[in-house]
Amino acid sequence: MKGFTMRKLFIAGVLLIPLFLSANQILASDLSIGRMRAVVWPEYDDPGILVIYDGRFKDEGLFPAETTFIIPKGSVISDACSLSPKGQHFCQLYRQRTVGDKDEVRLKLPYPNFYLSFHVNPFKGTGAEKNFSYSVNVNHPTEKLEVDIQRPLRAEGFKITPQSSDISEKKGFEHYGYTLENVPKGKVIDFKVEYVKKDNQPSVDIKYSPMAGSKTWGSPYETPRVSIILYAAGVLGLLLVIGMLWLVFKRKR
Repeated sequence: MKGFTMRKLFIAGVLLIPLFLSANQILASDLSIGRMRAVVWPEYDDPGILVIYDGRFKDEGLFPAETTFIIPKGSVISDACSLSPKGQHFCQLYRQRTVGDKDEVRLKLPYPNFYLSFHVNPFKGTGAEKNFSYSVNVNHPTEKLEVDIQRPLRAEGFKITPQSSDISEKKGFEHYGYTLENVPKGKVIDFKVEYVKKDNQPSVDIKYSPMAGSKTWGSPYETPRVSIILYAAGVLGLLLVIGMLWLVFKRKR
């Protein structure tokens, strides 16, 4: 151990700290989703389309983690939240940027449950004939993806391509369901919707918010703090062991 000094030991410890602190983030790049629901409701509470992505990541031990969702270009985000085990919604600060013909939304989730809602308006003009295409861009491997497309009130000749075999009625609305299993990252699922609606009024006159209870801005940083404390304790323990070995070696020398 020639040339091994306490100064070098200290430098090695300092270099190890960010490695420990970033380990969780490195693993987060391989996050996968257990179940995700994609809601596409045209002209529901807005002249455009209400879209909701909610679900739960599988890898609970990797949270808090930063992740990215891909949404239509120009979307206006309403909520970007994470749900705690006690049912409390933590609304997160997010970064939205345009990449090509899509937008990326990057946010840090303290818990594996996520909820992202936004509006996008693909309609041109005010004519009665409405049509649009919507693509669900899967940015994480997903075991089960459920898509729910809702027919607006007063819409006639409602048609979706591909067709759905799961048609149901909930609270006066007609819903068309799709279920996909084991969807790989990078998969794009396209839907084309056509219908006739003689007015441009949304189905309801209040903004949709299915989240019960109060929403808290920010993150519950107790969880990150505990992780940081554990990582720091690990680094200090490692330094202590190395220091003791160095002292023993020095005495024997």
